[in-house]
Amino acid sequence: MTSAVEALPGQQGSVRSSYLRSPVSLSFGGCRATLAPDGSMLSFDSRRERRALFGYEGLRIFKLQAGVVVQPQRLDWSLRVSPAGSQFAARLFDSVEVLQSVTFFVAGSGYLRKLRLKSLAQTALKLRVVDLADPTCAKLGGGAYGWGAIGLNAFNRGSHVAMDELADPPAARVVGAVPQPSRYYMTSDKTGALDAASAGELPDSTAGASGQVLILSLHDLELQPGEAKEILFAFLYNPARLEDALRDFGSIQAGETSGPPARAEFACSSQQVSDAFQWALSALDSPEAIDYDLDRYEVGRAVGVVDREAGATLSGSFKRALGREGSVPHSDDRARSGILETSLLLQALCAQVLQAQDRKASRPVYPAIKKAAGFLMAVSKGYSVKCDPSVANGWRRHLGRGYPTGEVPEVTLAVSGALLAASQSARSLGRSDDAGKFRERSEMIADKVKKTLVDERGFLALCLDPSGRLRADECIDMAVAAYRAPAFGAQAAAHRAMEKDFETPFGPRTVPTSNQVYFDASYGHGQLGGFWTRAALAHAVVCYRTGLSGIGSLAVQRTAKLVTEDYLRLGGSPGEFPYWVDVEAGQSHGDGSDPVAASRFAEALLEGEVGLSFGPDGAFFAPPPASGISWALASRLWAGEPVSLFVGRGQGQPAVFLAASKATCKSGTRFAKSDPLPSPARGVTAMTFYGPGQVICLGSSSPTQARVTVRFSPRAQDLTRHLSASLEAFDSAKGSWSRVGSVRVLPAMSFEATLAPGEWKAFRLSTS
Repeated sequence: MTSAVEALPGQQGSVRSSYLRSPVSLSFGGCRATLAPDGSMLSFDSRRERRALFGYEGLRIFKLQAGVVVQPQRLDWSLRVSPAGSQFAARLFDSVEVLQSVTFFVAGSGYLRKLRLKSLAQTALKLRVVDLADPTCAKLGGGAYGWGAIGLNAFNRGSHVAMDELADPPAARVVGAVPQPSRYYMTSDKTGALDAASAGELPDSTAGASGQVLILSLHDLELQPGEAKEILFAFLYNPARLEDALRDFGSIQAGETSGPPARAEFACSSQQVSDAFQWALSALDSPEAIDYDLDRYEVGRAVGVVDREAGATLSGSFKRALGREGSVPHSDDRARSGILETSLLLQALCAQVLQAQDRKASRPVYPAIKKAAGFLMAVSKGYSVKCDPSVANGWRRHLGRGYPTGEVPEVTLAVSGALLAASQSARSLGRSDDAGKFRERSEMIADKVKKTLVDERGFLALCLDPSGRLRADECIDMAVAAYRAPAFGAQAAAHRAMEKDFETPFGPRTVPTSNQVYFDASYGHGQLGGFWTRAALAHAVVCYRTGLSGIGSLAVQRTAKLVTEDYLRLGGSPGEFPYWVDVEAGQSHGDGSDPVAASRFAEALLEGEVGLSFGPDGAFFAPPPASGISWALASRLWAGEPVSLFVGRGQGQPAVFLAASKATCKSGTRFAKSDPLPSPARGVTAMTFYGPGQVICLGSSSPTQARVTVRFSPRAQDLTRHLSASLEAFDSAKGSWSRVGSVRVLPAMSFEATLAPGEWKAFRLSTS
C-alpha cells in the first residue's frame, strides 16, 4: 500500500495536540471512539452493548541505526478532526513525515488506523513500527463503561489475530494489519507488554493465548530517499460470529471499501455552521442508546427528519415504553409518572406520523398516540397541570432543591404542544373527532397559561408555586417554556434574554447577573447562572418563530463557533456540544456531547433557516426573508420522501428551489429530483435540481473570492434533443432570469462562475 492517506471530509483547521486538554470523541454506527491527543485509542465503546469493544491501542515508531533501536522524541501532533475521523501529522527524527488517520469501519463495527511514513532523508532509513492493543479493555483501562470482555481465546494467523470471547454468545474480534507484520506477540503480562512496546523489541511470535490478552505487532520498514509507505491496521468486532469478522478483514485485505450511509446534510454561507451540523448528526448517532430518558425523548422530533431509520427505531422504542395508563416514568423517579417525559414522547410519535405522510405505515402508531394523549388530558383537567413537588419536572434537573414546582409553564406548555401535535396526527389519519378534542384542550391550556402564568410585564413566570404565589423570576426558563409550544409571551421572552445581563460570548445565561438573590455561575451545574447550550438554542428557535430570524441566525453561528473553535480555550473536545459552560471560569462541562443541544441546533437550522414545518398535509417550507446566513442548502431530509432545498437570500423574498413530490413551499420553484455536484472549489457547494428543466445552485462559504469551473451532466429530458442551451443567471434583486452565455449539450458539461465570500448564484439551462 503506497497511496497517500486521503483527506477526511469536512475537516476543521488543524490544532496542535499540546493545546488539547480533553480527549477527542467520535461517534458512528452505535460506537464511540475516544482518542488521546497523540492519536492513541483510549477506548472504542459500543453504546448499544454498553461496554468497550477495544481498549487502549497505540503506535510507537523507532529508527534502526547500526543495529540499535533509537527511541523517538515526544511529538506535538498537528491534529485535524471531523465526524468521519481524525488525522494526526508530525515530523519524526527530523527526517520522517508521519501521517496517521483513525476512521470508523463503516461496513461493520470497529475502526481502521492508517499510518503513512515518508522519508525526507538523503539516505536510506530503517524504521520499526510497534502497535500495542488491549482488546479486552482489562489491562490498560480507558473504557467509558469500565469493562470490555472477561477474556479471549486468541489465535495468530499471520496477517491477523482471530479472537473468540469467553462468553455466550461468543462475540468475535479480529486485529490485523496490511501488509502483514513480521510477528505478533501476545501476553497477559501488562508490565512486560509495556516494556516491550517502549523498547521496540518484541519476543518471538506467539501462536495463541487465552485470557485478558495484550497484542503487540511489529513491522520493519526500509525507506529510500523520498519514498513513502503505508500500513493499515484493522480492529474489527462482530457480536455473534468470528466468520463474519474474518470476512470483513478479508475485504480490507482485498482493498474493498465502503462509504458511510447517506444521511441529511446542511451547508450554508457559514462554514462553521455547516461543520457544526455534521457534528450535531454525530452526537445524535444511535439516539436509542441515550442514557437519560428525558433527553432521549427530547431528540425524537429532530432525529426522524435527519435519519429516517434512527427515527423509526426510536419511535418503536417509545411505543413500547408507554405504561398501561399512557405515561412513561419520571427520569429521576421511576415510581412516578413523568408529565414532561410523556409530553415529549407524544410529540416525537406525532412527528413520526406527520413526517411519514403514509396512513398505512402510521396507523399502528396511533393507538400509542391516543393512549399518551389520554393521559395528558387526564392530568390537565381544569386546563392547568400541577407538578409533583417531590421531583424536578422542568428542564432544571441538577439543582437538587429549589427547582420550580407547582404549575410550571414549561411543563404546562409541553402538554399543550403535545396535544396540538396529537390533533394534527389524528387529522392526518382521518380521526376528526379525536383531532377536535385534542386541539380544543391544547388551546384551552394555552389560554389558561396566558391568564394565570404571565406576569403584568408580559413575561412567562417561572412557576405558580404550591402556595399560589406567582414566581416572576426573569430567567432562561421563559424562552424554554415558549419553545415547548406557541405561547403568549414568546416574543417578550426572546427580547428579554437578549439584554446585557443575560449576555455571554455564547448566548444567554440561565439566570441574569442582575439577579442578586440566587445568581451563581456554577452552582447546580451552572443552572443558576452558567450558560446551558440546550437552553440557549431553545431561545434561538423561539427567535426564529417570533420573526427575529436575524437574532436566531446569530445564535446558531455563536453555537457553531463554540463547537468548532471555542472548545479549545474552554478545555473541551473538537466538535462537542457542551452541556454547559462556566463563563467566568472559562470551562466547558459535561460527559461528551449533549444530544439535546445537538438536536436543537439541527432544529434551529431546519425550522428556522429553511422554514420547515409539518402538519396534517405534510411538509411545508417557508424560509424567512432575512437572516445572517445568506444561503442554505438542506439535502436528504426525510419528509415521507427524500427532500432537498436551496434557499438564497437577497433583496425581497428569498429564492427557493425545492426537490420533492409531496412537500410544498411558500414560494419558489419545485423540481422532481436533485443531485449533489462535485465541489468545484474548497468552500463551494453545488447542487443541481431538475424535472422539469434544470437549475444549478452554487453557494460559497469561503473567506475569499472563488472562480470555479462547475461540471455537471444534463438531467432535463428536453436538453438531450438540442445541441446547445442558453445559460441564464438568476437576478435576486429583480427575481428574474437573464441570459449570460450558452453551453454545448454533452454528456459532461461545464461553465465558469465567480463567487464572492458568502455569495450564492443560481443558473438555469434553457432551450426556449
